[in-house]
Amino acid sequence: MQALAYELRKLRTEAGNPTYRALARTAGYSATTLSEAAGGTRLPTLEVVLAYAGACGGDPDQWRARWHEAARTTQAAARTASAGGAGSPTDQPPPAPPAQPEATEPGSPERTDPPPGPPEQPATGAGAGRRTRWRQVLLTGVPAGVAVVAATAFGLAVQRADPPAVDPSTGAGPRCPSLPADARFTGTTYGSGAHVRTGATRDDAVTTTIPPDCTVGFTGFCVGEKVYDNTGGTPDVRWFMVPGGGVVSSAVIHGNPPRGLPATDCPNGRPTPSVLDFSVVAESGGALSLRVTGADLDVVGFTASTGPTASSGGPAWRQVTLADVRDPGVGARARFEPATTTAPADGPLVLVAAACLGGDSPTGLVRALRVQPAGPGRPTPVTLDPGQRAEAAASACRYPRAG
Repeated sequence: MQALAYELRKLRTEAGNPTYRALARTAGYSATTLSEAAGGTRLPTLEVVLAYAGACGGDPDQWRARWHEAARTTQAAARTASAGGAGSPTDQPPPAPPAQPEATEPGSPERTDPPPGPPEQPATGAGAGRRTRWRQVLLTGVPAGVAVVAATAFGLAVQRADPPAVDPSTGAGPRCPSLPADARFTGTTYGSGAHVRTGATRDDAVTTTIPPDCTVGFTGFCVGEKVYDNTGGTPDVRWFMVPGGGVVSSAVIHGNPPRGLPATDCPNGRPTPSVLDFSVVAESGGALSLRVTGADLDVVGFTASTGPTASSGGPAWRQVTLADVRDPGVGARARFEPATTTAPADGPLVLVAAACLGGDSPTGLVRALRVQPAGPGRPTPVTLDPGQRAEAAASACRYPRAG
């Protein structure tokens, strides 16, 4: 646990030591919750760790593995203590000083963490965690683990026995809202539930909180403030509309709008991406540097052709990465190794960049370039037919999956 807290403090330092107020705007958790996560007095939930790491630019898979290792260590210590094998308090390493919430009064100084010195006890190696993202419409039965440690984790071995019962006529469990007749799609709340806000930013007022494990009907969606998904740390700018008014961030809902449903306006909403400039530059050694800039871009997906498909004769696609645009001036960047594809070594490749609103949420704004990795010449624009555009955009914007 202390090792995990140390690594969180170190990550924040490496990210430029942003204030916890700044991290809270990106992570979707309060400054107090985030500072306590790095304090080391108790094990934070997996969701908080992933949100903290995502806000600092950390790799979600690495932090998922670190959290599971810390949870195993904490559980083992708890079992030892319950069996009477724990040492006296003086035998245990002291925890880090309790993290205090940041000052909220105007003019009060910002709190800072102690320097990320070495952890009080060495961290043990963590196996690679496998991320699974369940983003399916009408998903039910989302597990929310409650173990010896206070944690909520997807894929955690110790899980709560059963979610609340779902009424087949309403799709709602105890205290859940009933499904409206005009719902365009549904999603499932998880973790600690979902705040319904008056507008599409976390500064907007909360009107109610929907409990976890509820199947909720939504009438549409809009584009708003970027929030990092609690499960995988993926950025998402979609906000789902609740009947009667109010919106919920997609980042705390398992479920997606149907393909083809356009974004609409909502209070404090933002426009969808409208401009995408795509460039490819060859590096020494054969790698290609990909870059995208444009207006209102938050998430960009990259994909590459791997040869023709048997069904359509068009190219098959393999995702390169799903990239977060943190600085509009810099845009989205990716590095691509042509040798990783199954396309002919001496043949041209088609590289595609697509504007996304989140995982599995392409906008239709797509740019394609044909490159000849083994030969001279600049990349040339390619016009894809509607079917190819849709397939390429779906590949570029999908949730990154292990394997």
